[in-house]
Amino acid sequence: MHSPSRRQLLQLSAGTMAAASLDALPAALRQALAHPASGRGDISDVEHVIIFMQENRSFDHYFGTLRGVRGFGDPHPLRLPSGKAVWFQPRVANGDDCVRPFHLDEKVSRAQCMDSLDHSWKGVRALWQHHDFWAWRKTPLSMGHFTRADLPFYHALADAFTICDSYHSSLFGPTDPNRLFLFSGTNGLSVGANGLQAAWNIDDANETADMRNDNPLWPGLGWRTYAERLEQAGISWQVYQEYNNYGDNALAHFSAFRGLDPASSLYRRGRAWVPGSNRANADSSDGRYLVEAFGADIASGRLPQVSWIVAPRHLSEHPSSSPAAGEDLCSRLLTALASHPETWSRSVFLLTYDENDGFFDHVLPPQPPVERSQGLSSVDTSGETYLGTPVGLGIRVPMLVISPWSRGGWVCSQLFDHTSVLRFLEKRFGVPEPNISQWRRAVTGDLTSAFDFGAARPDWPARLPDTSQDWIRAREGCQLPPPAPPDSQGPTAQEAGVRPARALPYRLQVDGRCNSADGRFWLDFINTGRAGVALTVNAGNRLDGPWYYTLTVGARLSDYWSAARYTRGEYDFEVYGPNGFYRAMRGRLPPAGSALEVRAWDASTSGDLIVELHNMEASALTCTLQSVGDASRTLRLAAGEIRCEQLVLQNRASWYDVRITVSSDAHYWRRIAGHVETGRSGYSDPALGIAS
Repeated sequence: MHSPSRRQLLQLSAGTMAAASLDALPAALRQALAHPASGRGDISDVEHVIIFMQENRSFDHYFGTLRGVRGFGDPHPLRLPSGKAVWFQPRVANGDDCVRPFHLDEKVSRAQCMDSLDHSWKGVRALWQHHDFWAWRKTPLSMGHFTRADLPFYHALADAFTICDSYHSSLFGPTDPNRLFLFSGTNGLSVGANGLQAAWNIDDANETADMRNDNPLWPGLGWRTYAERLEQAGISWQVYQEYNNYGDNALAHFSAFRGLDPASSLYRRGRAWVPGSNRANADSSDGRYLVEAFGADIASGRLPQVSWIVAPRHLSEHPSSSPAAGEDLCSRLLTALASHPETWSRSVFLLTYDENDGFFDHVLPPQPPVERSQGLSSVDTSGETYLGTPVGLGIRVPMLVISPWSRGGWVCSQLFDHTSVLRFLEKRFGVPEPNISQWRRAVTGDLTSAFDFGAARPDWPARLPDTSQDWIRAREGCQLPPPAPPDSQGPTAQEAGVRPARALPYRLQVDGRCNSADGRFWLDFINTGRAGVALTVNAGNRLDGPWYYTLTVGARLSDYWSAARYTRGEYDFEVYGPNGFYRAMRGRLPPAGSALEVRAWDASTSGDLIVELHNMEASALTCTLQSVGDASRTLRLAAGEIRCEQLVLQNRASWYDVRITVSSDAHYWRRIAGHVETGRSGYSDPALGIAS
């Protein structure tokens, strides 16, 4: 069978293909899509990057039940000050009555069109530092989540392409400052502007009744955007938006894009709305003008190198806009792209969300230690503090990487945020964005780890769900009662099984040691990987944490806690890092407690773990080393003896979870968990999928 001609492809895109579901692609097109992409096998093969940012959904809220990602089956959840796991969110501060994650059932409630929740700036550190801020600021609805049955298209995309399960919003706050990060690399603080305050005045300062008129009483933000840098570098770009863009085109907030001549390039690329869209049809449009303009540029060969797509308000997925409506819009946009194999085979489509609204996510966002009392950093944290409060990062949000180089149902667990999108554009087009802070550059990646540019698969998935009727059904459900947590709550199950996982650049070591002479417990942090890392330390017997540690490549840091002075000689610490890295250390300082020091490091060549046990006592002791997937090892160590144990992890895809106890000391406890990075792809954590 011959591939369709260019004329046939143009006819398809101009007509029904732009509105058809991906499931309905003709067989001829499917065959054409299967032709291998030609190129050099690196990022230079990417000719088009399409950025589609939607509104206000958290990762757990959408994908906490998805197989093989760090969701509700996380085996090492954060502990709240109550000692309970983070899943048990108190209804009121310090209360025993808790709300756990629960299913937002659209069959019996208006879950698809529930109202927006509080998603304002996180405020002072006391409100959010223990990740139980829901008790002050949120409602029980924060804990609601969807499943595959509710979001079949997005889950199918995750199974067909690549999902990032450590992609965070840039700031623990609302839409506007987060979108400033996407469009300019900063909310203003890293360039000396009072960006947070300016961003929150945007909605009041702009005239929302007529997009063509900019309120002269507010001149706009003064720093430079990435679109301007692309313009100067001669890289083609475009913002696709309809008349009611919900204020989500952040370029409109900058002085360089205000009061423009409609004939100017910046206006046509950054402010104009697509043909056919106007004030009269702004509230009734189903996104057809947006899809038609996007599809027409693809069909005519005018698709720019960089595109930002801004959805109309009622398709943006911002509560009360339904996720089903967003799925349908995304499906139509991808259909327009997939209908042209030559363009699709050279494109990257990024689907993400600006912030979490008020929806729960169990992962504590990494933070910069902007004061010594908050931890240590080997990189400058300038531009990451607001009135003494750390700014970044924000709550995890979904990110789907859709391209010929991300096919296969992968998960990528490198730490990212909205500036990672600009870093990807930097990497591809060579246009730098100096507004990104040094701390953010150190700890977040550039998205390239989510791809394999040497193994393009331009074939389109055999079958994706038809979305054309889902949003209609969701709208009908808006007449149902509001959702609510069930009277009786149990654990939330995550889909069983693993998924292929991208290789990551991490290799780090965190070890604890006691110093009885000064009553201190020390943690030593070592980064021997190829990327910077952000770590969080929590204490089970102190309320002045958590503490944050940022290590650039090759950095070593050490910090101490005065256990004898503040916690009667007892220590209880948990360390959280990227991709499930976890260390737990609990016990008492010697001589009341055991003097067994434990160090652990990766044997990256073999993919195994080395555990070193050092008996620093004057007499022998017996300890037990229990590794998940391995037989228990009982070890007797003579006084002063050092012994190394190699844990073979081949049958666990280099994942480890080790517990160490001492027979003569019931208080002593060490837990060492994570993944040995070998530089090769593997599989996600086999411990995921267990009910929370």
